[in-house]
Amino acid sequence: MINGSDELAQIAKESALESIAEKFPEQQVAAELRRLYDLTGELTRIPTEKDDTFHLATASGQYLVKIAPTTESAQLVNLQCAVMLHLESSSQAIPAQRLIRGTHGQVESAVVDPRGNVRILRVLSFLEGVLLAKAKPTSAQFASVGAMLARLDSALTDFRHLDESRLLIWDLKNFLHLRPLLELVTDRDDVTMATWIFDQFEAVVAPRFHALETQMIHGDFSPFNVVVDPISKEFVTGIIDFGDVVRSPLIFELAVAVANQIGVDEQRPWSSALHIVRGYRSVRPLADRDIMLLAIAAPARLLLRALVFGWRADVHPDSRNYGLSHSALDWARLRCALSVATPTVEALLAKTGATTSPAEKD
Repeated sequence: MINGSDELAQIAKESALESIAEKFPEQQVAAELRRLYDLTGELTRIPTEKDDTFHLATASGQYLVKIAPTTESAQLVNLQCAVMLHLESSSQAIPAQRLIRGTHGQVESAVVDPRGNVRILRVLSFLEGVLLAKAKPTSAQFASVGAMLARLDSALTDFRHLDESRLLIWDLKNFLHLRPLLELVTDRDDVTMATWIFDQFEAVVAPRFHALETQMIHGDFSPFNVVVDPISKEFVTGIIDFGDVVRSPLIFELAVAVANQIGVDEQRPWSSALHIVRGYRSVRPLADRDIMLLAIAAPARLLLRALVFGWRADVHPDSRNYGLSHSALDWARLRCALSVATPTVEALLAKTGATTSPAEKD
């Protein structure tokens, strides 16, 4: 138990991270797919954070099968589906993963696991291509990533849902509640660095919450959720995994994409991230004072991931390999990103594009 972590425990519970569910038997998954979707083929389990996820190869095509954990409510699964359906009917061409209809036209199917728990099964299109994490984009291609994210956000501007303001551990609105996790960090230099980030976020970013443009966001526009084609003019050919959708400040959407690039290039720690921001602003203007918050918000998001996966590896050793595969370099990348003085980063961010934004609330 982490001291002073009542709020954190509640956030983790509502984020469906409080426990690791028993794996859903593949033989039963195959039976449910035949019954509910009239699909048969070869199932291959894919390691994920919390869902039971499978690749399904059939004679007619490939699919992704996801079974929500027992800790994720049907309402939250419906939120994710509603976002995807909204994008499917959007006038903007967003290459998002699509939901496959079942034999009765359903996109959500209730199934019962061996312990008697009702869980939600979904079948989605399988997007061919290379993950951004495996690509080596040019400056222009990084800008295309930002532009696509802006298009996605524009398509979600008018989306509303009863559960849109869910409590989510990955939402930077809740970042300050993660401070107790510093107890698990053993390196003193890392503790000092992380404490500085928390202090800066509390002093600079948190006071602006009420003034920031807020809407539904994807919430995890990471290199592992963006499919690309290096020889395509569009570059970004697919967007997957809507499990972290939430209503939150728009700048936090961009913070995720930026966080995943800062510190990757030790010689130019913010270079790729700046190209993403520039591409985003070319489609969706944001005020300089909001953009400059990324100098703190992006490192905060990187720290958030390092702390959460470190915590989960400590509490649930069976999730250790998945977590470390995604965050092993986070601490080193944080040091690299913070080697550039914050005022310098803010100046670079301000140069990513002129903006014409709505009048600010403050």
